[in-house]
Amino acid sequence: MSKILIVDDSPFEVKHLKALLQKEGHEVLVAETGMQGIKAIKIDHPDLILLDLILPDISGKEVCRWVKLNIETQSIPIIMLTARTEVKERVAGLEEGASDYVTKPFDDSELKARIASVLHEKMLRDQLQKKNTEYEELMRKFERMAITDPVTGLFNRRRFEEVLAQEFERYRRYDTPFACLMIDVDHFKTINDTYGHDVGDMILKETAQTIQAQIRGSDTIARYGGDEFAVLLSQQKGDDAVKAAGRILKHVRQLRLKEMKKGERITLSIGIVSLPDPDLKQMDQVVQCADYALYKAKRRGRDCAEAATIKEVNQDAK
Repeated sequence: MSKILIVDDSPFEVKHLKALLQKEGHEVLVAETGMQGIKAIKIDHPDLILLDLILPDISGKEVCRWVKLNIETQSIPIIMLTARTEVKERVAGLEEGASDYVTKPFDDSELKARIASVLHEKMLRDQLQKKNTEYEELMRKFERMAITDPVTGLFNRRRFEEVLAQEFERYRRYDTPFACLMIDVDHFKTINDTYGHDVGDMILKETAQTIQAQIRGSDTIARYGGDEFAVLLSQQKGDDAVKAAGRILKHVRQLRLKEMKKGERITLSIGIVSLPDPDLKQMDQVVQCADYALYKAKRRGRDCAEAATIKEVNQDAK
């Protein structure tokens, strides 16, 4: 049934308790001193501790205090055993976190009832903890699903916008530089029409993995929508962003998929915006500017990267 540790230096009491508990079907462990008890608790992690208040080395009160201060053992219930009748002595263990106490000499039926009650309470507490853990894991799973693109496994647009807000706030408050890349797979509609959506999804996955391999762990990549990806390069200035875009273009060109015709390549168009930009004042201007740069790359003939400033965007809008 349960694993119960007896910490008591009285051979008579231990023999009696052990026989009583084994008759109830429990596994019984024995320690004669407080230090032996602590060692057994560490190693065997019992379901319940029957702890004598008076021990030959350290007191049961000190053992109880150790159990309740240790995060790995603090959930183990303790029933204090004491021959003292003074209220102060009887409640000493309760003050340190013991679940109950029994006065020696004890009545067997009373002790069994108290043990059953404490173990039942522990069982309910453990079940509740398990349900709470399962619920927390389920919530984490839902949270991951809410911010993850199901095709590529990258963050989705929602998560990208959350990270962008954080980066922009750091930039606004501390002038911390960062860059944003908007990336489009060239002629993706033609690829889908030619090879089908399954191959199209595979190309998106391969492209996503290739882009991710060319940026740092502190950077953020997301599927922004359709065949478009967005990358935030944390604490990266313009030159660094241009170099990152160059690496991405180079490695994506090298992708070869057996499903595609021989010699056919995957290429990208990339738009770059980097901050600080003295004219860029609002967060939504970051994506606006990166989109503008992306279309500059498309107009240039694709398979390239272009940068833009918000001043260019505003001038072109006039």
